[in-house]
Amino acid sequence: MVTSRWFLRAIASLAMEVSATATQAQFVPPAGYSGDAKLPSVVPNQDTSRPRLTRLSDAEVSRLVKPDPSYRRGKSTAHTKVVGAFAIDEDKAKVVAAWSFGFLPITVEFDDGRCLLLSANYIGGTLSNGRFESAQCDDRRPAKQPAKASPPAGQSLRYLGSSWDFGAWIDERKRQTIVTAPTGTKYQPLFSVNMDGLAIAAMSGPDYPGGNVTLVGRADGRLVVLTLEVGY
Repeated sequence: MVTSRWFLRAIASLAMEVSATATQAQFVPPAGYSGDAKLPSVVPNQDTSRPRLTRLSDAEVSRLVKPDPSYRRGKSTAHTKVVGAFAIDEDKAKVVAAWSFGFLPITVEFDDGRCLLLSANYIGGTLSNGRFESAQCDDRRPAKQPAKASPPAGQSLRYLGSSWDFGAWIDERKRQTIVTAPTGTKYQPLFSVNMDGLAIAAMSGPDYPGGNVTLVGRADGRLVVLTLEVGY
């Protein structure tokens, strides 16, 4: 009987370990994950039919991002940190849409009917090894969620979409994308980015008030995929 109980406990423990391993395999670490891998900024493009991908300087794109100074949640304020940004060459085809169930990888659709998956390694709190992989445009897409709350009357904003309850709104006059906090049902701008947004993709932290947000849009005349660590 003792041997039987021990055997059952061992099987249960093994099952838990396998389950945990499977969960970890699907987990994308948040910004700040430490690692020492040395990877190129982008993978050399072996397929010349695909658009060129360029890793942008974090400092260069940080100037586009502005946390909202009026945001308050108790004693917490908004903060952002750029963890990676890529520019997509649109000489041959224009980007018309993008989507993801997290914040990366993200499927990018072009006006010539192609779709590519943009992936990157997330090590040492930064993105590297950016690359395109084949993707199908008819792959499952997240359904567009309705806005949790509308901006105050008098603000002419267009709703872009939401991901993990982070909402995105377009101020076409200022050519600016505004991202709202994923808490409550009140319209609360968290930060803004000086870009004409095309898509938002995000993932909230499992046990902390923050997460990662990826915005796709045009800034300074180029198509940019920008990933941020955000806190609220």
